[in-house]
Amino acid sequence: MKTQIKILIVIAIATLVTIKAYGQATTDYSKKIEPELLKKDFRVLRDSLQNIHAGLYRYKTQPEMNGVFDDAYRQLDHPMTETDFFAIVSNVISNIEDGHTECFLPKDFIQSIVSTVRIFPIQIRFIGEKAYVPCDTKEFNAGTEIVSIDDKPVNDIRKQLFAHLSSDGTIATEKYVKINDGHDPFSYLYLVVYGEKPDFRVGYKTSSGQFEEKVLSARLFNDMECPPVRVEINKYLILDYQAGNTAVMTIKTFANEFMERTKENFENFLAASFKELKDKKINKLIIDLRENGGGEDTNGLLLYRYLSNKPFRYYASLNTTKHVITDHPNLNVQQPEENNFKGKVEFLISGKSFSGAAEFSAIAKSNQRGLFIGEETAGGYYGNTSGSKIALELPNTGIRVNIPITKYVMAVKRSKYKDRGILPDHTVVPTITDYLQHRDVQMDFALKLINKQD
Repeated sequence: MKTQIKILIVIAIATLVTIKAYGQATTDYSKKIEPELLKKDFRVLRDSLQNIHAGLYRYKTQPEMNGVFDDAYRQLDHPMTETDFFAIVSNVISNIEDGHTECFLPKDFIQSIVSTVRIFPIQIRFIGEKAYVPCDTKEFNAGTEIVSIDDKPVNDIRKQLFAHLSSDGTIATEKYVKINDGHDPFSYLYLVVYGEKPDFRVGYKTSSGQFEEKVLSARLFNDMECPPVRVEINKYLILDYQAGNTAVMTIKTFANEFMERTKENFENFLAASFKELKDKKINKLIIDLRENGGGEDTNGLLLYRYLSNKPFRYYASLNTTKHVITDHPNLNVQQPEENNFKGKVEFLISGKSFSGAAEFSAIAKSNQRGLFIGEETAGGYYGNTSGSKIALELPNTGIRVNIPITKYVMAVKRSKYKDRGILPDHTVVPTITDYLQHRDVQMDFALKLINKQD
């Protein structure tokens, strides 16, 4: 299974806030840890990554990664707090350039932060090089552009925070998703990188475009404005019809465990849907993968079998650090399904299209099956390192690190970039106004385009 399994910081925070009645956390947020203990943890981390992580040198050479490890180790020459050490570890993890490799502070430490530490009071939203207030707050109207925090331009802040987030290659879209939508919410990551502050001098643009400043007091997590919202999904697989003999197939996951919760079956859904498309003589299809973080790799393969009219290959190779895998079914030459779709296809992708969803997109893109619309996928074009993982806990700090063990290489044609995801043929990025007004400009573009092609 290749689901994007992540311990969401925002979920942990929400859970911990709800149990505050049981008592305050006992972890000392400001406690310093001796350098010898930090060095021991770092050696465990480095040894584990070098022995287990099959894709450690996919994007950087071994000498380059050794330089990253050595530079980080040299910083451990004095006592530092847990968050100071975590900032170093997260930067190392980010430098691996693998979205499945992630690190997390201990749960009790997060509880301490939630209960006692004051943070930047608004969960701002980044779009490109700018940042905005995504809801009405006590100080700002929704859509207000934030220009600077404590005299530092927000784009410089974004770049520094992104250096502590993991993603495949140099892909940025996944990092926007993480910092905007709650995996590593802005206020939390800002605390990790810049430390605790009593207040913040915020530069912003007024409605008339003038630059002004306000001082905002830090707040506890529970009092943060515009917090990330976790959306409950009741249905992952949807087939709808639009004007112009067009169908829209929305696939929000390839993970069977998620679909079991909603009593959906992926194989049955595809079989029924493509038979229905054939019976209705539908000749235009939009496949929406914008919320698909991956799942069973066989599900991505099965979907493409319904889109191909000739044999194809899916994986070129799989390996761990110990051996080459030769018995995975996706390594075989694949045959089309009987009711394969022969009409026009468009694909909607985003910074949430990760892991198995990016693998599927890579095969569809390489075989020129249709146009891609939206934003670059979170997953790499040539493959990823995922599958089973080792959940490492560092002995002295308790920091947790997920280390994937299988390197997947896709059977795709050569691309211009070695370190990017699947790039859209038509890039469509929602503006802050689109976001606030809940306009689906990417879907609107796709529908206009597919009908324009007639």
